[in-house]
Amino acid sequence: MIKTSVVGICLMFVLSATLSSGLVLNGEIKENKTEIEACTIPSKIKQIINKINETLLENYLQTLVNLGPRMTGTHGAEIAAEYLTKELEKMGYDVEYQYFEECGNIWNPKLFKGKNIIVTLNGTNDPEEDILIFNAHYDTTKDSVGGVDDGTGVAGVLGAAYAMSQFTFNRTIKFVLFSGEEIGLVGSNVYSKRAYEQNQDIFLEINADMIGVSNTTEDGKTARLSGVEDAEWIMEKIENISTDYNLDLGFENFPRWDMDPYYYRGYSDYFGFITHGYNSIAFWESGSYEYANTPLDFIDYVNYSYLSRMTKLITATLAYLADAELEYPQIKITSPKKGKVYYEDRIIKDLKGTKSIVFDDVLIYFDVEEGNAPIDRIELYYNGKLLETIKEKPYAYRLNKLSFRKHLIEAYVYDTEGRTDSDFVYIHYYNFLKNR
Repeated sequence: MIKTSVVGICLMFVLSATLSSGLVLNGEIKENKTEIEACTIPSKIKQIINKINETLLENYLQTLVNLGPRMTGTHGAEIAAEYLTKELEKMGYDVEYQYFEECGNIWNPKLFKGKNIIVTLNGTNDPEEDILIFNAHYDTTKDSVGGVDDGTGVAGVLGAAYAMSQFTFNRTIKFVLFSGEEIGLVGSNVYSKRAYEQNQDIFLEINADMIGVSNTTEDGKTARLSGVEDAEWIMEKIENISTDYNLDLGFENFPRWDMDPYYYRGYSDYFGFITHGYNSIAFWESGSYEYANTPLDFIDYVNYSYLSRMTKLITATLAYLADAELEYPQIKITSPKKGKVYYEDRIIKDLKGTKSIVFDDVLIYFDVEEGNAPIDRIELYYNGKLLETIKEKPYAYRLNKLSFRKHLIEAYVYDTEGRTDSDFVYIHYYNFLKNR
């Protein structure tokens, strides 16, 4: 795994500050009064979040809302994408579009054309390893301007992208603005499926939805989170990051609940990621809000102080994860893959969803990455029961059981410190010739 070099970060700060803020006289660079002793990850995080403020976020949000409703496929969505593209390009990013043409959910049963907006801040180490994603959705329902849902999330992504564009990190960060959320999480489902098909190494996806609502003093002290079980340690870090680094963000309460990757539906753009086995954390509104997806979803209900502090908290989390040592191991079931039909270990057909069909016996493969401790073992479960414990490479197991129904395959990796990570796949398994 990648380890953080504090000295390297300090040198980066000195160089960055010198080139961007120093004076050049007679060909010589006059350095700023930067104390290298204070150059640590916390110092870097403070510099980043100090670039985020209420005025910056309000300008993003006001301009977006002034464009009107942004339902996927409409002119409003197109002009919103143009605006967002221009803002991201001002920050120095190269903007990428991911186009899709998909049917909506049962409440929107027709074909929609849309596009996701993606920019990438490449890491200085392997840019394809341990990618971090921060996203929100820029689409709205038909008659809503989406001031809170999810204009606040979009403003948060833009604010983080702006602040972090001025720094360098070990790991790659992608800022993604999805379309199609309000018609059935379409854009994020397309993105997560394509990422999975391309074997992208996504370490964590962070979703922001309605992060500008706070109605009471107690709401203002509260940051609501949800996440998958494997991201519990990151949510604990989020709780401590403000006080540990003296960021003075004013959060005291962090109520959270578990995302369920086995559930049949989700409530925001995190869902496609967790059903494809990626780790995810979502940030939500603190106070109650009754106008989401209605013509009354105006910016009048946005608490800009709260939006700014939530954006800073998310950005601080991203900055920490982008440079810090990752302690926990990681595991992926690389075969059988989700959404495939297998016969004799070979893929013979692609499927639309995340379930797979397997004929005959199949070799289950695991991709394992250790954190800062050696791998101790992999535990493989079949319908909730321990099937095999694997302690040595190659990390693989030949599944050859009599079967003609659906099964849940789960894999847990443990390191020598007891830290763990997991992955799963559902398979419709048909094998009538066991132990041939």
